[in-house]
Amino acid sequence: MTQDAKREAVPVLQHQDGKVETGPASQAGPYLHQQFTTAPPQGQAVKIADFLSKGESHAVPLRHLRELLHLPARTVRLMIRAERMGGTPILESSKADGGYYLPDSDHERERCVQRLRRRAAEIVKVADAIERGAQ
Repeated sequence: MTQDAKREAVPVLQHQDGKVETGPASQAGPYLHQQFTTAPPQGQAVKIADFLSKGESHAVPLRHLRELLHLPARTVRLMIRAERMGGTPILESSKADGGYYLPDSDHERERCVQRLRRRAAEIVKVADAIERGAQ
């Protein structure tokens, strides 16, 4: 590991409930709106929702969350899932350059729920087709 990589490495501890504790605050860089994000204090559990703003126009791409938290995409997605299951309404944009955001209106929330339900239905159709093909 190079000296630069050692300096950039952030100690991370992920709990089974999806909460993550970080070491030194990361250096987010210019890609996130600084007025909307604040690095958590050392040793405090990180919540993805703390790094998000309201409204789809302020969606934060997964790659930015990954870079900000120094975590793999899979870990960030698992954290998002855990927060969602805990009742935090983290929405995802369907736009190509979209990302994750908090609802600014009931309409945004309903649109995201509809998209997720359509995707779930498509996944069930594919699973059923694979199952039929195996018989």
